[in-house]
Amino acid sequence: MKKTKITRYIFFTLMILTCIIIFIFSSQNGEESTEVSDGFISRFIDIFPLTKNQTEEQKQETIENLQFIVRKTAHFSIYTILGITSMGFINTYNISYKKKIGISFLIGFLYAISDEFHQLFSSGRTAKVMDVGIDSAGVIFGIFIVYVIIKLYKTLKTKTKNKKVNI
Repeated sequence: MKKTKITRYIFFTLMILTCIIIFIFSSQNGEESTEVSDGFISRFIDIFPLTKNQTEEQKQETIENLQFIVRKTAHFSIYTILGITSMGFINTYNISYKKKIGISFLIGFLYAISDEFHQLFSSGRTAKVMDVGIDSAGVIFGIFIVYVIIKLYKTLKTKTKNKKVNI
C-alpha cells in the first residue's frame, strides 16, 4: 500500500474519532457537562494553588468564574484537532492548497453547525452562534498548524536536497 494511502486512512480515522469525541461531549446534558467542566477546573486549581487560602465557598466562586473560559477553550481546542486531522486527510489528495484549505474548513464549519444543532436535543444545553465561531476559529488554527508544518518540511527538504547537490 502506498505511503499516501496509509496517511490518508490514518488522518481519516483520526478525523472521525475527533468527531465522535465531539458528539459524545455534545450528548451530555447540561448537568453532566457542567460536572465535567467543574471537575477539570477543580483539579487544575488543586494542582496550581490558586485557592490556597480560600474557603470552600470562595473556591466554588473561582470555579464558576473560570467555567466560561474553560468551556470556550475546550471548544477551540477540540476543533483545532479537527482542523489538523481534516487538513491532514485532505492534504493526501492532489488538489490546490486553496481547495485543501477550503474543504478542510468546510468540514469543520459544517460539523460545528451540526454539533450546535445536536446540542438542542440534549437536556439543559443550547445552540450558540458564538460557539460555531469559536469552533471555526479552532479549525482555522488547526489548518494553519498543518500548513506551517508542511511548508517547513518542504523548505527543509529542499535545503537538504540542495546541500547534497552542492557537495
